[in-house]
Amino acid sequence: MSEEHSFTATVTWDAGERSGELASGHLTTAFGGAPSLGGRADRTNPEELLLGALLACFVQTWAIFLTKLRLPVESPRVEGTLELGADPAGGYRVEKIHLSAHVPAALLAEREADVAKTLALAEKYCIVSKAVKGEGREVHVTPVGV
Repeated sequence: MSEEHSFTATVTWDAGERSGELASGHLTTAFGGAPSLGGRADRTNPEELLLGALLACFVQTWAIFLTKLRLPVESPRVEGTLELGADPAGGYRVEKIHLSAHVPAALLAEREADVAKTLALAEKYCIVSKAVKGEGREVHVTPVGV
């Protein structure tokens, strides 16, 4: 029997305000379209939320492997950028995501191979990283009467 985990979130949308609200676990935040796509500058956009989910997952996973390989990075920090491009089917799609993992220079110089190994393992095992790459991804949309 396989172990299953399930997560839920709820969103609402106000078309007049071009704004929505996301509630999931301890997070509640207003969101809207990206300003570069005609959205609001005073809201987090879905692309930032996707990048944030990836960064949160990646840094936690990386921290596990830093500990296992006994690499002394006290407060792991990762920054990221997400780039959109035109989708041939219409609209936009994510083309590139780049993550920058901050590592003390002395540690990187001394144990570069071990640092690279922890990053490769974090990329391999981060759940959101796997989803973003599209390996084995499924999306199900079910109408629910309200």
